[in-house]
Amino acid sequence: MKKLTFLLVFFAQVSFAQTVSNPSNQALDPSFALKSNGDVVLSWVEKSANGVLFFRKVNQGPAEQVPMDKKASTHAEGMPKLAYKADGTCILLYEMNRPTAASRFNGDLLYAMEINGVWQKPQHIHKDTAAGLSHSFGKIISLPNGEVRAYWLDVKLGPKGRTLVTADTSPGNGFGDMKVIDTKTCECCRIDAVTDLKGNVDVIYRDLNDQGERDMGYLHSNDFGKTYTTPVPLYEDHWVVDACPHAGPSLVLGAKGLEATWYTGAEGSSGVKWAYQSSKRMILHLKGDKVRMPQLASNPKGETALVFAEIKQMGDRYFKQIGLVKKDVKGHLTKTYISNTDFDCSYPAIIWGGHSWLIAFEGVKNRVNPKSSTSRDLSNPVIFLLSR
Repeated sequence: MKKLTFLLVFFAQVSFAQTVSNPSNQALDPSFALKSNGDVVLSWVEKSANGVLFFRKVNQGPAEQVPMDKKASTHAEGMPKLAYKADGTCILLYEMNRPTAASRFNGDLLYAMEINGVWQKPQHIHKDTAAGLSHSFGKIISLPNGEVRAYWLDVKLGPKGRTLVTADTSPGNGFGDMKVIDTKTCECCRIDAVTDLKGNVDVIYRDLNDQGERDMGYLHSNDFGKTYTTPVPLYEDHWVVDACPHAGPSLVLGAKGLEATWYTGAEGSSGVKWAYQSSKRMILHLKGDKVRMPQLASNPKGETALVFAEIKQMGDRYFKQIGLVKKDVKGHLTKTYISNTDFDCSYPAIIWGGHSWLIAFEGVKNRVNPKSSTSRDLSNPVIFLLSR
């Protein structure tokens, strides 16, 4: 078999980014959604004196506040997010904490629908709303039939792990009954899924096996999600950790099939990995514990792109810089750092905007090592948006 070698070309180029959030508030959790007409929607959270606020920005339009409970949960792995039906209905999915004496992590998963410009009353996506249960880490995607599908982590069925479940909307309605598709997963990482017009549905998430390994799990459906295969490891890192990594994967369809990226802390193999799903052949391994938060996107040309956050040091100051790796249709890789080193940046999101890659991320200025005597700039984190 002919051996393929990928050349990683590095460019130390930094782009100028646009601030889209209100600098008076603490901004976080950027996420992209796509309308059926091709409009790109960026959403994010802002924390203010009045509580949690949620905003969206369509293409180059102004930021618009979306009604959401001001006590909603805002952690990055289960951030509030949007998806659209083909008829234009917008769906907001978000978490609400409901801690109990037994667990401070219990909570509910709610959604609200915007129909013809009017937001409806939020409702639970799950039927069991008893206190002391945990429903969280939701993912929503638009389907080829014009509806929206949700995946999330639900209650335990055993002593460890949680269930992975799914539910769909129907014409004119919200989500129907949920279906369990994995009975024991890692408890606290984001999920990703992609689908196509042929009926293929692919789901990736952090799984949990009997040996305590928290590697990526993979499920496939060839009938639009009516049935799914038995869960299998996407890639066997053999990472044994008795804790929640809070580091979920990302999945896209590239020119040669599915591509996935994820973080692993496996001994001797830690870092961000980017690989083909079918062959498990590695596209890129960014080694070490300083590289986190990977996300992928693809475009109709067959190109794919990876964004990530990397911890760096300048003097006494530690910060994270956003990196971008582009892969062309021939498999050639180019690497660029795109955020200003004056900012500590994190949680990048990426999407193809029709002509270029759109990247959003959090950034706060002049964050330094808390153990250092050097003073810190405590300015609010903002959301940056740039095109590459």
